[in-house]
Amino acid sequence: MLAPTKPTKTRIDLCECVNNIFQPFLGNQSRFLVLYGGAGSGKSYFAAQKVIMRCLTETPHTLVCVRKIARTLRESVFVALLGVISQWGLADHFRVHETNMTFTCLDNGNRILCVGLNDPERIKSITGADGLGITGGWVEEPTELTPFDLIQFDLRLRGRSPNYKQIILTFNPISHLHWLKGRFFDNESPNTTISKTTYLNNRFIDDGYEAVLFATRNESETYYQVYALGNWGVLKGVIYKPFESLARYPDEFGETIYGLDFGFNHPTALVGIGLRDGEVYLDEAFYETGKTNADLIKAMGAMGISKRHPIYADSAEPDRIMEIKRAGYNIHPADKGQGSVIAGIDFCKSMKIYTRPGNININNENAAYRYREDKDGNTLEEPAKLDDHAMDAMRYGLFSHIRKPKLIKPFPRSEMGI
Repeated sequence: MLAPTKPTKTRIDLCECVNNIFQPFLGNQSRFLVLYGGAGSGKSYFAAQKVIMRCLTETPHTLVCVRKIARTLRESVFVALLGVISQWGLADHFRVHETNMTFTCLDNGNRILCVGLNDPERIKSITGADGLGITGGWVEEPTELTPFDLIQFDLRLRGRSPNYKQIILTFNPISHLHWLKGRFFDNESPNTTISKTTYLNNRFIDDGYEAVLFATRNESETYYQVYALGNWGVLKGVIYKPFESLARYPDEFGETIYGLDFGFNHPTALVGIGLRDGEVYLDEAFYETGKTNADLIKAMGAMGISKRHPIYADSAEPDRIMEIKRAGYNIHPADKGQGSVIAGIDFCKSMKIYTRPGNININNENAAYRYREDKDGNTLEEPAKLDDHAMDAMRYGLFSHIRKPKLIKPFPRSEMGI
């Protein structure tokens, strides 16, 4: 049983709330607690549970939860922490600052901060109770990080503390070439505990999501092994070469367009595309689940997206296209004529495409975008329909607007507007 440090009526039965496979790690004190495996295993939710538990029962604490880019925290880490507070009936014990994504425990003054590692000055400036800095942390999706990022975050956990200092890592393995495999798996890593879990270990998983994960086998056995079973793998049948990453884009583009792939349970992806001298520069404008057209239109207004710039959207959603058009945007149905998927992919392959380090979802999709496989493992001439929302949006924009590289010409000067 877990009881907050200040006497209250709230008591939590951890055996009922925490997946069985994770319960032994509630008291684990390793410097690194590495929780990896397949999607839907509950590892990220457990990390949120442990962070909340430590915040309630140990003091003093300044616990910091990070991802590479700050804006990706809200729909993942911040939501998970809110979910645990709600599930455990602790709303009266925490003051939540939604704008800054911080939590203060009213029982003991402990804090939980959600911070992007792309904001190093904020990390450096964190000071905690009793003059301590960061006393514990959680890194969601460390596959987005560089080795230097993790080293720098680890160095921030220092100074005397009555409590153990631990960094929890939660991620799905993709490539056996990733530096995390060499860092924690191929060589002995001192003071480290590693746990692999899959959706089969999650007693709280809903039947619908379990069916979705199992169905990845129909798209690709490799996908099933990597995304459902959490095995390090060599994903064959890659569609695009890795886009070249640039820290800084040109100040001006010849033309700006957008591609839009609609979703709700799956992400809605709006990709900004800058065109200059026959080359393509991508910006991740919007990539969120559970959002309506009204949410998207509001976000587009807040980002200052020009209503002049053409947007090419999934033609299977004419009602949604019309709603955005009525809001004043220059939106058109994407060309999805016969054979256009492969033709569009081949066209995109002919382009020189750049991305930014902050385009987290574009970059993740680019690395994982693969052709389907048949039951015998043979590669088919069609893409697997998994984690392809930004890739579809990019293709809608480029193929519908340009069609052939030779049609790219100088245009009046414009800016991305995002």
